[in-house]
Amino acid sequence: MQAEFHPMLLLTVNNSIGNRKNHFTIDNLCQLFTKEQNFTNVEKYVLDTIKTEASTEELSWFSKHYHIPLSKIKHVLSSNFY
Repeated sequence: MQAEFHPMLLLTVNNSIGNRKNHFTIDNLCQLFTKEQNFTNVEKYVLDTIKTEASTEELSWFSKHYHIPLSKIKHVLSSNFY
């Protein structure tokens, strides 16, 4: 049986979240970058985690693989979500 593939960005995010019930899925992560306001506390935490812990390569790969413009990802990360 082959294990399900998880992108590095998702692993970075979920590794930082202690409570497994709050772990993100790929869909959660993709939706996060289409949202521009009204972030939940968990989403704010995830965005902060991405800003501080994710590498440029993780963001670039995620952008290409899930067809989310890197400019959109950078825009969401640069917004004042707190």
